[in-house]
Amino acid sequence: MWISRPFPTPRSPLHLLSLILLSARILGVARADDDDDNDDDQPVLKDNSANCTCYTLDSNTESDMSDSAPYYFTYHRFWDFRALATSADQYAGGAPDPVTDDEDEGMETVTDADAAYLNGSAWNRDWGIQNWGKEATDDFPVRMQNSPRNVYISQTNGSDTGNDDIEYPTYLSLRTVRLDDFQSAAEVENLQKNLMHASLRMRARVVGDPGAVAGFFTFYDDDNESDIEILTDDPEAVIRYTNQPAVGSDGNEVPQASLKVAQLPSWRDWQEHRIDWLPHRSNWYLDGALRATNTYSVPRRPSYLVLNMWSDGGEWSGDMDVGGSAELQIQWIEMVFNTSGPVEGPGGGDDEKRRRMVKRGARGVGEEGVDGALLDGGLGSWLWRSMGAGGVARENHSNSVLGMRKERRC
Repeated sequence: MWISRPFPTPRSPLHLLSLILLSARILGVARADDDDDNDDDQPVLKDNSANCTCYTLDSNTESDMSDSAPYYFTYHRFWDFRALATSADQYAGGAPDPVTDDEDEGMETVTDADAAYLNGSAWNRDWGIQNWGKEATDDFPVRMQNSPRNVYISQTNGSDTGNDDIEYPTYLSLRTVRLDDFQSAAEVENLQKNLMHASLRMRARVVGDPGAVAGFFTFYDDDNESDIEILTDDPEAVIRYTNQPAVGSDGNEVPQASLKVAQLPSWRDWQEHRIDWLPHRSNWYLDGALRATNTYSVPRRPSYLVLNMWSDGGEWSGDMDVGGSAELQIQWIEMVFNTSGPVEGPGGGDDEKRRRMVKRGARGVGEEGVDGALLDGGLGSWLWRSMGAGGVARENHSNSVLGMRKERRC
């Protein structure tokens, strides 16, 4: 049953801005009402929040905004990776050493420096670091293996992240590295696997060498997937927005599946990326502006959020030079959503049968936009309008709570 249908407007709905949290104001958003140091021991609500009952955003149902009824969501999550350090050198040692050619089964652990956070209960109750791999094929000639070694916390300075008011700024990094024999990659999955329509957002950038793909997407299977993908082979002003499948059962490209938008702000800089997965349409935003929309193959099954950084030497990802690397760097992740079924998803938490084996069409799928214009393959243009914001904002930079999933308070 879809429980995400609109319902009568409550007396005091909490309205969302284009990202609930505009970058200049994100630190002022309420996280929790308690400031104690025992947040990690508090109960975690995966299916509901007693603190807020409604979140809304414009559904953009008509291109002229004449019928822009709000769309309602029941649940909210926020993960903040910007202030995880308590000292100047806690994560300042740089990226962990890559795996070696002999470490090719994904059996590594996160580094000792990262273990307190990435093996902690706050992380593990919401996220899973993946270690699956896939063999090389004629189309994807480089074997790929995910490794926990490629997921880590990075420490920087305020001028780099734009967070001058945080004493020891940090961010989450996902890395892919090309070795002689295989591509070492990174993937994390959110454990809330019963999303049924959502607005998913992250503040992130991509850096590194050509021949890799950074992904931020909803997933159930290869026919129920909505993607933001950044290809480091692309110009840094190009982002790909796709509803899968991008390849038909006949092996041919599906032209309307993937939208290639150009002349955007550089993905090497910090940007706010967003997917709105609605019942009959996917909308994609960058820095609060609508960049693409698609009604083709909108996901129809309960899904979950995945982030990854990978390559397999194929036509889509490109073939990274041996010794090359690239990173997806994330300051925060946020989502509002509705649910259907149990939190572990319709498969009962067994994801092997629908494990994501990358299948992509040629890299020319879709069209290039001009000045960030929306090109949607003839499926119609949709205007974007920001909403007002409700709720009471409060700053909280306590290291005991930052980096954990929070409920927004009305």
